[in-house]
Amino acid sequence: MLTNGLEKWLGLSRTQEEFRENAFVFASLTVLSAVLTLFVYYNTIFIPNLLLASIEAVGLVLCCFAYYWLWQSRNVKVAATIMVSVMTAVSLLFIVGSGHSEFALAFSFLTPVVAIFVLGYRVGALFSLLNFAVIAYVCLIDMHNWPPIPFDTISFIHLSIVYLFLFAIAYFYDSGRRKTLALLKESNRKLQALSHTDMLTQLYNRRHMEAILAEPQEVQWIAIIDIDDFKKINDDYGHEVGDQVLTQTARILESKVGTNGKVGRWGGEEFLIIYQTPDYDVVEVSLKAIHASLATHDFGINRPVTISCGVSVHNESVKADSFRKADEALYQAKHSGKNCYRLAVES
Repeated sequence: MLTNGLEKWLGLSRTQEEFRENAFVFASLTVLSAVLTLFVYYNTIFIPNLLLASIEAVGLVLCCFAYYWLWQSRNVKVAATIMVSVMTAVSLLFIVGSGHSEFALAFSFLTPVVAIFVLGYRVGALFSLLNFAVIAYVCLIDMHNWPPIPFDTISFIHLSIVYLFLFAIAYFYDSGRRKTLALLKESNRKLQALSHTDMLTQLYNRRHMEAILAEPQEVQWIAIIDIDDFKKINDDYGHEVGDQVLTQTARILESKVGTNGKVGRWGGEEFLIIYQTPDYDVVEVSLKAIHASLATHDFGINRPVTISCGVSVHNESVKADSFRKADEALYQAKHSGKNCYRLAVES
């Protein structure tokens, strides 16, 4: 229930990788806002301290701005930066505003952990080290005026060890986590590409082409292409040479179709071209260029490589009908002597 509400508020699905980071910043902001609200109430009603209450109230207002950036602008980095800045500034001002009470230092330990987690280990580390430098300066210039007992050298050493230990743990954990996520994202990207790519020709595979065909607004014409007498090429020269013919043909198809459509391997020696232009003249120019390029290309075998092609306008309502017509046009091209293309007749 809570996650569903957060999804709507953030405008993100829990399956999106940005959701986790946004949800963490939202949760951190909520905790920080609740703590600041409690302290404002405490320093206003129970133990009045106008300075501390004012500091905490300003921090609460800035948290509201961070909520705005997270919700309205969808900018998690700005929201995270505001949150960490508020948390760090309030903790530092709290040290001064509380009259150097030793308990005020406890809040400074929040910065290295939260800053590194929400800002990343590089920016977060810089933020944390600057925060430590300010704390060290405040402690050292007035070391003997920390109630209830003097803040001596060993106290400062203990503070430094704990702070830097938390800093190191947060830094190495977050750097490792982010690098692992980056490697996983790259691995997923490659797997995604492989799932839509024909391994031999590096064209789109049948799965990807079918996905494009499922978006009718993307498809205007389809062309089924078959390499003529490809079995004879395999029989005479071997499958390795046949694979080279397929690969070189794929490159020619890609170059001649260009930005007018997409080319995929449909299976075996068959290719599918999805033309995204409504103008048949563009399709015809492309097919003529393909035939001309194949005629002059040296495939390294002692015979020409030609193709037959059937073209059909894409029917948005009946995809199978478009394929049937294109396949019939391909059949006509084969029986017209091959090395040609035929346009399906609209019925």
